[in-house]
Amino acid sequence: MSIKKMLIAVLLTSLLLASAASAAGSATITISHQMRGCHVWQLGNGSPKANLFMTLKAGTVLRFVNNDVMPHKLIQQSGPKLRLQHAGMSHMSAMTSVKLVSKGIYRFTTKPGEDYKAYSSMKTTGEDYILHLTVRVK
Repeated sequence: MSIKKMLIAVLLTSLLLASAASAAGSATITISHQMRGCHVWQLGNGSPKANLFMTLKAGTVLRFVNNDVMPHKLIQQSGPKLRLQHAGMSHMSAMTSVKLVSKGIYRFTTKPGEDYKAYSSMKTTGEDYILHLTVRVK
């Protein structure tokens, strides 16, 4: 399969996942550990990415789950103001959620902490990714 066809397939899969998530009224973003770049976002069963873009319908509940080997504090960088509760996801499987009521463009990142002691010996390659999530709410 050519790189162009592979990229088109990945794009179409991402769009389908975003559409399915918005139709259901909820979507789940998981932060997980990667050997290269340390951590990534993942929408549902989609491709893990450091920079993720998605479109959802107004009223969608967006859930964040931290399955990384380090804590992550969820930070809203821009967009209609949200009240983030439990944004300091300080243990594995910690989660928080927000309801995206207002239309607009929301931007999120995380502030990662230090690896949990049990995982401190895990080594990664390359620079750690800085996570960026852009959510367009229609």
